[in-house]
Amino acid sequence: MDKELLSVAVVGHANTGKTSLIRTLLRDASFGEIADKAGTTRHVEGAEIRVDDNHNLVIYDTPGLEDSIHLLSVIDEQSISEHDDGIDRLLSFIKNENSYPELSQELKVLKALLSNDIIFYVIDIREPILGKYRDELKILSYAAKPIIPVLNFIEAGSDNMRNWQTQLARLNLHAHVSFDSVVFRFSDELKIYQKMQTLLAHREQQLEALIEQRKVQWQQREKAAQQLIARLLVEAAACRFKADNNEQSIAKISNQLQVTIRDLETSALNQLLALYQFKQQDIDQYDLPIQQGQWELDLFSSDNLQEFGIKVTSNFVKGAGIGVAVDLVAAGLTLGAAAVAGGVMGVLWGVKQRYYDEIHAKVKGHRYLCADDLTLHILWARQLSLLIALQQRGHASVTKLSLAQINSEKTTLPKAWNQWLKSARQHPQWLDSNNSEQPPLKAKKQLLIKQISESLAAISNDTSCNTN
Repeated sequence: MDKELLSVAVVGHANTGKTSLIRTLLRDASFGEIADKAGTTRHVEGAEIRVDDNHNLVIYDTPGLEDSIHLLSVIDEQSISEHDDGIDRLLSFIKNENSYPELSQELKVLKALLSNDIIFYVIDIREPILGKYRDELKILSYAAKPIIPVLNFIEAGSDNMRNWQTQLARLNLHAHVSFDSVVFRFSDELKIYQKMQTLLAHREQQLEALIEQRKVQWQQREKAAQQLIARLLVEAAACRFKADNNEQSIAKISNQLQVTIRDLETSALNQLLALYQFKQQDIDQYDLPIQQGQWELDLFSSDNLQEFGIKVTSNFVKGAGIGVAVDLVAAGLTLGAAAVAGGVMGVLWGVKQRYYDEIHAKVKGHRYLCADDLTLHILWARQLSLLIALQQRGHASVTKLSLAQINSEKTTLPKAWNQWLKSARQHPQWLDSNNSEQPPLKAKKQLLIKQISESLAAISNDTSCNTN
């Protein structure tokens, strides 16, 4: 049995964001060509969104309508009778297409209007309402197909929104939607499909299946991203290495620890990009502080404190340095390697029953090095920022990707943060995902990852993935 196709023609004036809209709906940054100049799309190009085994949604990109005023006059001149309807007028023009080579691109659009089920008319609302846009809408009405005006660039064109809404209402086009190809919101995508349901009542069930499918896919993607970040935090906190109690050994092991945590974060970064269907080369040209898969603003740098608004009130911690530390997890005491003093031994002996390894290492002249609290706080803040930035990024964006601005409430660590770190630091074997842990220990790690990912969900999901 052939698949039942629901087809959409995406039309509009040149350079209004037609290809950008399609790229974002497809989650495909490679579809079509985007440039800051008119007439980039020269041919009709289509792609499918699979709904189920029997239904697909096909979206066709079309060239821009560059001379709608001339096109409308020619179409109306083709009319044989004053009783010809819009479709007759379009067919008459198409029949005589060879007489108007200057309108060859517009001809492709007209054919797409007649051969598809519904029309998305993309509007750059930053533009004033000119006569050419009214002529375009009149031409579209000739096709006698449902039309959904898609108001694009709504963030930058908010001052002009009311004017466009009023003009569309005068043309009896009330089922418009707002969709910003620069600042993406998943809820706006759902509204497009819901408007299609309203205008295509006979396809309501097919579109409902599409809506539910897209919701599930989005929720699965967000959950997977949150778990990736939670696993990174758990394994970074669990990471520790034993060093001899001398400056040379500490320096060597400190470097090893930093490399390990950087590698963990780089791996998480690459997995997040793949999950959201972005590529490393999509990021390299942007302003995100990442270079060749690593953060240019180094994780082990005090600059991160200012970058992510993390406040440190303890002069002792400031003096100890940011990054690698000797972490006596039992007593909740984190000290920079240079700040370790004789009083540490008293702390160690006070918790000897639970932390024999640490005590034994100290007695034998060794130390355990791990990431300090501030480093892990920074890791949390910038992964959260990256997650929110990816959630809000359309696949057509050609602007620089910047980390999302997260307010002070979101940068505040969860109440269970210290308990999470303590739990992870007690299990250094969690760093190795391929280790042969006993099932109860694996379950404990998975529970901790689940708790952290749920906390991330509560913070990040209110930015763009509202599916109600």
